[in-house]
Amino acid sequence: MIAKTVTGNDFSGALEYGAGLRSDRTNKQAELLSIANMGSQDVAGMAAEMRAVAEMSSRIQLPVWHTVLSWAPGEQVSKVQKVEAAKLYCELMGASLERHQVAVYEHKDKDHPHIHIYINRVPIDGGAALRSDQNYVRNVKATRQIREQLGMKPLPERRQSTRDLAPQKEGTRNYVREQLTAAMQDGNIRSLDQLTARLKEQQIEVVLKRDGKGVLVGTSFRYQETSVKGTDVGIKAKQLRDHFSPYGREALRTSDQPGAGLRGGSRAAGPALASAGDGAPSLISVQDKSGPADLGGGADDAERNENEVRRRRRRPRL
Repeated sequence: MIAKTVTGNDFSGALEYGAGLRSDRTNKQAELLSIANMGSQDVAGMAAEMRAVAEMSSRIQLPVWHTVLSWAPGEQVSKVQKVEAAKLYCELMGASLERHQVAVYEHKDKDHPHIHIYINRVPIDGGAALRSDQNYVRNVKATRQIREQLGMKPLPERRQSTRDLAPQKEGTRNYVREQLTAAMQDGNIRSLDQLTARLKEQQIEVVLKRDGKGVLVGTSFRYQETSVKGTDVGIKAKQLRDHFSPYGREALRTSDQPGAGLRGGSRAAGPALASAGDGAPSLISVQDKSGPADLGGGADDAERNENEVRRRRRRPRL
């Protein structure tokens, strides 16, 4: 079982998709399985009720919570089990069925069983809204508990090679997964730098791969001379980007990333993770396809703009 979540602000569009009414993605095999805290059962009525409650909060700009809960292809899941899984999911994520409006649809357009869960993040009692941070880690934890409580199959294993099955490789994979998940669940860790510092304490080297624009596109980890990819431990680069993006663009930068730490045209004293004077190498490295940034001797964007203005002023007029 896996869960994928997105948030939005269009109740009508979300529920129309759930009901199979979207003209661009017609799905006649959609069925409404369950609702909570709503009197209507049609899309227009439920959307209107959800909007009315969401308008009680001017702070929540994305009140629509949409999760797709999927099982493995061929797994036999009854309708009762799907409803129970949706109920458990809502409770585990903090959306009590006593406080939140919920609609659950089943789709039968894929070769694997799956349901769509729509939650109004704003509760009917006007209390605190359903939090939307760290969705990936919370989804992993919730689906694990659902599988255990309902006796369902674990996540399907990817195809493994003989090398993958080596005891040392498996041990590294499990250790890195455990430490990485624990670090991402720590609310005090709000940037890639802080994450890599925490993993460094556990003797895990982090390699971050970026594209030409500096966007994080790949991860790998090394522990006791054995390397594993982010995909091997279940946390990809996209999950890291989504996890830290709410804390701002700087949270996705690292101290030894080309161009990081530049302020007012001067270079920072050095990578924040390096220990002064101890000679120990930092356990974080960055692979950047763009190569060293040409910053004109440490100039930042503001200085480059100022230089451009000066060049224009020096141009002779015709």
